[in-house]
Amino acid sequence: MSEREPYNGYMSPMMNSGLFTARWIMPAAGPPMRDACLAVEGGRIVSVQSVRGRVSGATDFGEAIILPGLINAHTHLELTGLAGRVPYRGSFIGWLESLIRAVIDEQDYARFISAGLSQSLATGVTVVGDIGIGQPAIQAWRQGGIHTIGFLEVLGMGHRSTAPRDRSTKTAEALLVGTPPTDDTRRILRVGISPHAPYTTDPAIYRRAVDLANRLQRPLCTHLAETRAELQFLSDGTGPFRDFLERYGLWDDTFKPPGDSPIEYANRLGLLKNRCLLVHANYVSNNDLDLLARTSCSIVYCPRSHHFFHHEPHRFGEMIRLGINVCLGTDSLASNDSLSILDELRFVHATNPAVDPARLLHMATRAGAVALGLETQLGQLTPGLRADFVALPLEQPKTTDPFGDLLHCNLSPIAVFLSGKQIYGMYKS
Repeated sequence: MSEREPYNGYMSPMMNSGLFTARWIMPAAGPPMRDACLAVEGGRIVSVQSVRGRVSGATDFGEAIILPGLINAHTHLELTGLAGRVPYRGSFIGWLESLIRAVIDEQDYARFISAGLSQSLATGVTVVGDIGIGQPAIQAWRQGGIHTIGFLEVLGMGHRSTAPRDRSTKTAEALLVGTPPTDDTRRILRVGISPHAPYTTDPAIYRRAVDLANRLQRPLCTHLAETRAELQFLSDGTGPFRDFLERYGLWDDTFKPPGDSPIEYANRLGLLKNRCLLVHANYVSNNDLDLLARTSCSIVYCPRSHHFFHHEPHRFGEMIRLGINVCLGTDSLASNDSLSILDELRFVHATNPAVDPARLLHMATRAGAVALGLETQLGQLTPGLRADFVALPLEQPKTTDPFGDLLHCNLSPIAVFLSGKQIYGMYKS
């Protein structure tokens, strides 16, 4: 395989078996393999091994890397239409209110989610953990072409919002019951629930969401410890979030500040006993980290969104050293430039060059699978798992450092496969 011809872009869309070769295969379950072959049968991986010379009948991607499908564990695809429309001017609350004013018509939700799924696929993402609202989100998730773990968002604060809160939660429950998980030979769809955040969601909704997730065996997710204002609000009920709730008529003095950190509060509400997906965790104490390390919860770090809001440095490295599962997300295009996990990897490498590149790939693949409850299905190129993989051209042909090429180039995938079938890439007629 020393002499290679460029990949011609041809692969039958009906095919879910075959041999696939490239200069490098990065299985995320071990070190990169030079001049290697991925064998697929019936949509599952049969073997991954180094080979000598050309492999008869194989699709050869040439000077390229084959790596697992990338996993975006947290995004809001329904905000895809707000790209570049909600600038940050130094205040998270101000940004949030601008987001509310730029609200999208519900009739556009499904269209924007579909557009976001297509954009994700083009960057090599084969799994998303997406937050959505109501039936339009489920409709778009059903029609999407990639694996989706969808979370229906619920929120409400105080007795003044009891009626709409109950309608929201009851609607979510009805949709969960009416949308059984799909896990077929083509793709996975599971719908769970996401109480939004401690500053918009009172304890009754949180407890109800936890009960629903447990009773129906569905995924659970929440935004947590995103800003210092959230810490202040839970500590004594004051600060920017209190002012925000009052401005929108959502404060009626029935919420009693727990005096806890967001992580401690989540534990009190039962979230940490349920393998909950915790989004952001930007502001955590040493005690919080010790508590998280004793749970099976996962943290989603959204690097470029974190940078967009000028947050203090994230403690993801310490979390990983404590054994906490940390994966990657993009958040939405309202606070990010793209839905690309490759871009997230490259950004983290540029800002934290000491982080082991193999660890970064793990965060973008296997860790995301664990976080979304899919680790027995996908997340690495290992025999028995789904054949979800990406072919990415090398910027430096014949390189001996595939991690360096992956993290420093700006090239995009030439092909993306889901369960052994090519679902993105150019076809030869």
